[in-house]
Amino acid sequence: MLALAVLLATPAAAQQTQRPANLRTFSQQKDDVTVRVAVPDTEQNQRTFGVPVDSKGVQPIWIEIVNGGTDELTYLPIATDPAYYSPLEVSWRFRDRLTPEADTARDTRFLTSQIPFKIAPGSTVSGYVFTHRETGLKFVSVEIIRDQADETFHFIVPVSGPEFAIEHVDLDRIYPAEALHDVDLNGLRQALAALPCCGSDAEGTRKADPLNIVIVADGLSAAFPFVGRGWRFVQPLDLRTAAGSAAALLFDAQDPNLPVSPMWVFGRREDVALQKPRDTISQRNHLRLWLTPLRYQGQSVFVGQISRDIGVEFTDKSWYLTTHKIDPDVDFDRDYLLQDLLLSGAVAQFGYVGGVGASMPADPRVNLVGDPYITDGLRLVVLLGPAKSRFLPLEELDWDPPPRASADN
Repeated sequence: MLALAVLLATPAAAQQTQRPANLRTFSQQKDDVTVRVAVPDTEQNQRTFGVPVDSKGVQPIWIEIVNGGTDELTYLPIATDPAYYSPLEVSWRFRDRLTPEADTARDTRFLTSQIPFKIAPGSTVSGYVFTHRETGLKFVSVEIIRDQADETFHFIVPVSGPEFAIEHVDLDRIYPAEALHDVDLNGLRQALAALPCCGSDAEGTRKADPLNIVIVADGLSAAFPFVGRGWRFVQPLDLRTAAGSAAALLFDAQDPNLPVSPMWVFGRREDVALQKPRDTISQRNHLRLWLTPLRYQGQSVFVGQISRDIGVEFTDKSWYLTTHKIDPDVDFDRDYLLQDLLLSGAVAQFGYVGGVGASMPADPRVNLVGDPYITDGLRLVVLLGPAKSRFLPLEELDWDPPPRASADN
């Protein structure tokens, strides 16, 4: 088997790009590999690149990789952002046809700032990968490939801009230690089946959408498989975001972080809310999760609701006067989520458990705004673990590889 050594043609393996001053850095070490990441703010990016990259929706991430071992490593930027930008693509957005010499200098600046993708044994590389702009929190994954293994480093980095609703929630403080309940697999099954069938309104007097998913994972790290598949955290629902939602609905626009309507379980609103945008805000997949007091093998257990928005309706049942029309077949999106997480490689086990109660087409139940839904009555249970290798074993054909970078050039 050949190492994944010529996958990407990159700058020289010894290249290092200086980290901007006064930039907070996050670091992790696993065995002989150390990874540091930082996300510069708007002013720092302006000083580094000479142009306002943030205004083009680009968010550079500075990454340093220290290879203390004897294997050559390969960094895969596609795991950091599946639709990352090339350096020259970002530079081209600031092109000036009247001064081509400025374009050339800017192209060089962006090219030389890119992090090398190959890291020779005993060397350190650093530089930027150009990702899509996000605010509030930036979930950064750095995936490293070596000859017979791969390793992923996860970072949660606070960044400037509108905050996410999740930032108001401290998962460690929801339950006191004495309220947590450890269960084995059979106990988990019984406890999940005994959870409420549905969410409710704030008073707990009317039933909302069905609680059709369960996620078992290590706290907030459960978000990485979702983020890697294009799910985004939402902003809190307030007057500002409600107005933004109304404008987006009016113009049928897309905003990946607009809020979801509130729902209550265990006497509180959702702890975590994410959405996966489709064409517009009126067409999205969204899910809400609540932390339960259950613990399974040291992992947190979340119960939640997922549905597919297919349109927009006006309603007098909420102060913001609008709501999303959900696809009545809520099992469709429940099983869509399973496919999505399977593609992430992070599913260790999955299954189904009762507790929702069947809702048949002849006599469907309805949610808080009167939308009917049908379901077989089961909730999906997904146990997440470390992502399985998506690249190994892999064998290259030793035909005509691109030129290999070296530390000498």
